[in-house]
Amino acid sequence: MNKQKKHYTGVSEVQNTKDKIYFNFSYEVLKLLGKGLYSNSWTAISELIANGIDADATKIYLYINMINKQFSTIEIFDNGYGMNYEDLVKKYAFIGKNKRIDKDLDDIQKDRVMGRKGIGKLAALYLTPTYYLITKTDNEASSWCFDMKNAKDNELPNLKKLDKIKLETNKYWHTCKTGTLIKLINVDLRNIGEQTISGIKARISDYYSFNGKNTDFLISLKQNPKDDIVFEHAEKQIAFKNFYAFFDNTNLDFNKKLQREILLRTTFQEEMPDTKRIIEATKEVYYKKCPTKLLNNVFVTSGDDKFLDENGKLSEKFYNYKLIGWIGVHSSIEKNDAKLNDSIFMRNKAYKPNRLRLYVRNKLAVENFLDYLHNTQAFGKYIEGEIHFDILDDNDLPDIATADRQDYKEDNDRIKVLISILKPIINSLIKARIDVGHNIRKEEEEYIKFKEEEQRVKTEKAENKAKTAQAAQKKAENRAQEAKDELEREKKQNIFQRSIIGRDKEQIMGLQHHIKLSASRIKTNVSILYNYLEKKFKIDTDKNIINPLYVISNKSENILSIAKYVTNANYNLEASEIEKDIIQFIQEYINEIFVFMEKKHPKINVINNEGLTHIIEFRPLEITNMIDNLIYNAKNAKAKNVTFSFLKHNNKLEINIIDDGEGIPQIDMKKIFDFGFSKTEGSGIGLYMVKKSIENIKGRIEVISKINNGTTFKITI
Repeated sequence: MNKQKKHYTGVSEVQNTKDKIYFNFSYEVLKLLGKGLYSNSWTAISELIANGIDADATKIYLYINMINKQFSTIEIFDNGYGMNYEDLVKKYAFIGKNKRIDKDLDDIQKDRVMGRKGIGKLAALYLTPTYYLITKTDNEASSWCFDMKNAKDNELPNLKKLDKIKLETNKYWHTCKTGTLIKLINVDLRNIGEQTISGIKARISDYYSFNGKNTDFLISLKQNPKDDIVFEHAEKQIAFKNFYAFFDNTNLDFNKKLQREILLRTTFQEEMPDTKRIIEATKEVYYKKCPTKLLNNVFVTSGDDKFLDENGKLSEKFYNYKLIGWIGVHSSIEKNDAKLNDSIFMRNKAYKPNRLRLYVRNKLAVENFLDYLHNTQAFGKYIEGEIHFDILDDNDLPDIATADRQDYKEDNDRIKVLISILKPIINSLIKARIDVGHNIRKEEEEYIKFKEEEQRVKTEKAENKAKTAQAAQKKAENRAQEAKDELEREKKQNIFQRSIIGRDKEQIMGLQHHIKLSASRIKTNVSILYNYLEKKFKIDTDKNIINPLYVISNKSENILSIAKYVTNANYNLEASEIEKDIIQFIQEYINEIFVFMEKKHPKINVINNEGLTHIIEFRPLEITNMIDNLIYNAKNAKAKNVTFSFLKHNNKLEINIIDDGEGIPQIDMKKIFDFGFSKTEGSGIGLYMVKKSIENIKGRIEVISKINNGTTFKITI
């Protein structure tokens, strides 16, 4: 047999022969593999961390410099056994080497190995085309560079030896006597949000389970040039105290992590037994104390079966399988509610608590296996857990992972077995959460009935007591009524008698008489002046003379009417409050004042067909001012009719003042109640004061208007 020239294959020094030719991989193939095996940066980083675990490291460091996210630097190193030159040649550079059949490992070590396909090292190529490798054993150390960026696609990949590599974590790397370091440069992390270090730690720690090896993970994230490099432990941050129901078949003690009872929010706004009141954003919120529920040892989680082999046929032997792990249903996944039970509860873009993480050989295989269960119940989003099912990666059975190594084929017979084990567990947890919610609602209903009955009994007792007291105090009430009647008589005094403090009644009446006399004389003299001018100058069509005379006559008539009303009024019109029927007050004021208006004023209609009454406290001058303003506004809008109507709904009085005037433009609707706003020569204070008067009696005023179709003011008290 003729031997050919030696060719280095990356495995060992072998010779191609006439009868045997060895394959080689180009940079292009490695590039495609690196990009195709992973879907996100976190998964690729976790794969590089797994290499440290397989190297029996007790400490693994992850450092990320994200000052410039587009050109980030990542340094991952461990204190494992490291690699010598022969390891680099025969193991690291051998793509696809199955570490579980490595002759250098004993059976226990082989069984603990996470990786199977020998392609985890390609995770670095997902992150960057250029990375550096430093490794050291007890006997030797070496530094290497893999640069795919400047290589031609058809060239054979190679590691280039370097004398020294500059590290940002150099002082920490020196503490590792043996181990391996990967430095990745120009990593594009722009798709990663501004996550906190706690969020990143929680996410990284989720790639390895509670049942994993005793490995210490340390993480440092640098986002500012002034930040020091400080490593923090990446411990699992799971809000166990927020779980209401819990399943566990591990050998771990979760009793110390769980609470004996948790808080569930109630919709009832009065404190019930076994509730806790929380002041949240200035409002009271109540939570019901509910005992946690354990669902251990009630489900079948193991067995043996035959599974499909590489040829798609059932295997001849039976394989043992067992689900090991814990699953809980959260009381709530709303931050404020969940943190009341467990302050470490976290939910953000970096970390999501409502996931069922599937581990195979202590390494995360599926981030959320709930997707395989297709559970559409609302409380399915409250499930969190960590489960192990190592039969999915048995050495003697086919590899069923998908091409990106992050999921499994859903129709596989081993996946179906896992789904059949999980469904009753998940359904029981969800049912427990639904049941406790129903129980709380039922307790609320019963408590409401109890309080209503309690109130009914109290009311009945109070009524009986009132009836007894009523008979005994009849005489006292009569005296009180007499005193009240006397007070009413005093309140019905003339407005001037009450508003001008310190004047004698005779003096006040004299002023009233003087006002009436003056108003009458003005009106009489205006009439004489008009008759004289009409006869002498024929001015009956001259508006420049007629209009001023009309205004003087009209205003004197108003003064006369008010003076008459003040003399005859049944109510005290001073600024102090009175308690009376406001409907009757409005009716009497309109009848006393506006009945004397001339025909050129709008016709005033008052509608109270049902004889409604509404007794409240109010200031008479504010109500009369309101009436005057609304009627004169209608007059200015050229209204011919103004209607006051009264309606009553429950204990609310509605007064509608409707006119048939020109209406208000829509552009002015929002401003008519503003201080100083006027479209005429008025002061702009009238409607502003009307609104204030209504608000003083705990009412509100609204306006509806349409051009050429009148205006309605709706007052609700």
